[in-house]
Amino acid sequence: MAIINLNIKIMKNKLSNISKKSKMIAATAFVLGMVSIGGVACINTTLAAEKPNQMSSLISVIAERFNLNSSEVEAVVNEVMQSERFAREAQGKVDQAEKLSQAVTDGKITQAQADLITNKLSELKEANKNLTREERQLEQESLKEWATSNNIPMNFLQCGGQRGPGENEKAPNKTE
Repeated sequence: MAIINLNIKIMKNKLSNISKKSKMIAATAFVLGMVSIGGVACINTTLAAEKPNQMSSLISVIAERFNLNSSEVEAVVNEVMQSERFAREAQGKVDQAEKLSQAVTDGKITQAQADLITNKLSELKEANKNLTREERQLEQESLKEWATSNNIPMNFLQCGGQRGPGENEKAPNKTE
């Protein structure tokens, strides 16, 4: 917290003669920088836009220290975070497609299995949005059964920092 306070003091001194719009931009950059420094590189899909209280105290502090409207600061932060989330999701889809393609090339899975995986992951993403923890655990068991019945190793269906598709495992009894 001392680092944040020091950074805020430094920014406040430097921003004393800058326009309100420039202050808003600088404050937003500061928030995003602090989020990155804080190790929140893998923010999950429930961001500040979906959970307003998640960053409300930081937004309030920035708005107060830089004499800005907190709702404007919050709007800018939410907009930037949503944009970042969309970029991460798009990159994740590209990475997934590349890993699956490589797994097909390496003979770890068939193209049909890769297509099944892609469809299943999209389906799960939509279905899991509003599930409780217990419901997600039941869904995980169902996913294991689905993977077994399609001869797909579970590591092709893991995400969130776990092993990605195709790493260290071959599909049993691969069929075209």
